[in-house]
Amino acid sequence: MKIAILGAGAMGSLYGGYLSRGNEVWMVDIWQAHVDAINEKGLYIDEADGSVTHVTPHATSDPNEVGVVDLAVIFVKSIQTTEALEKNRAVIGEHTAVLTLQNGYGNGDDICAFVPRDQVIVGTTSHGCTMKGPGHIFHAGSGPTHIGAMGEDQSTAEKVAEALRGAGFEVDCSDKVIELVWGKLFVNIAINAVTALLDVPNGYINDDANARRCAELLVREAVAVANATGMSFDPDAVCANAMAVAVGTAGNTSSMRADTLNKRRTEIGKINGAVVKKAAELGMDAPYNQLISALIEAKEDTYLK
Repeated sequence: MKIAILGAGAMGSLYGGYLSRGNEVWMVDIWQAHVDAINEKGLYIDEADGSVTHVTPHATSDPNEVGVVDLAVIFVKSIQTTEALEKNRAVIGEHTAVLTLQNGYGNGDDICAFVPRDQVIVGTTSHGCTMKGPGHIFHAGSGPTHIGAMGEDQSTAEKVAEALRGAGFEVDCSDKVIELVWGKLFVNIAINAVTALLDVPNGYINDDANARRCAELLVREAVAVANATGMSFDPDAVCANAMAVAVGTAGNTSSMRADTLNKRRTEIGKINGAVVKKAAELGMDAPYNQLISALIEAKEDTYLK
């Protein structure tokens, strides 16, 4: 299979690196030092057990060098999905499948503007990675990958699942994947914006009564919106799971907190903002998520204006 990874950050490098062991993989990224390092020396993946995986995918900053692929995997920030696809149209052909394992809700809908719905595959990943430098990542944690096509035909999703399994990933392919996307979104809703505003690690959400109350208000509101779309989540169970993740990643810095610390645009629009948007489509209000979205955007204004 010929595969393009659009966005070769830590997670893109992990998936592209593993997939390159049995496929023709092109890492497409604007970070030229990373591109050059991969082409010159290959990609080094430091594993959690102390071993090192060395792989040699292709890398480029020019999508025209790649040509049409069988599978494009989107790993840019969710707010950059449409822009990334616009800039990389050269890799997308009539039969190209497009997979998103990004954070947030609504990425699949963005991709539907570029390929038919049955070729749009959405999913979640439990893997964790960080960049160590150009051509070098640390694979901190492993877990299952869940994927499914947005349309009724799951045949393309099954082919992608087989490619991922062949590369060493644990993969579940299901037509219920949207439930899993919501499930991951709830965790991000509980942790990301609150930790970014308070400038605290993940564990603070569970340890401080006021922070925990804020997180639970946001999550319960999001669950109400999700259930209005036809889901059937138990809000108590969802809140308990979010707190368990906060405890399990207690010392970690959330991606949104990292963005604000580094004075970058956040993914608030695809996380809490996605709840606000979906609520509006359903004729509902989501005041807690609307407020925290505005607060994060106001924080962004302090360093982006």
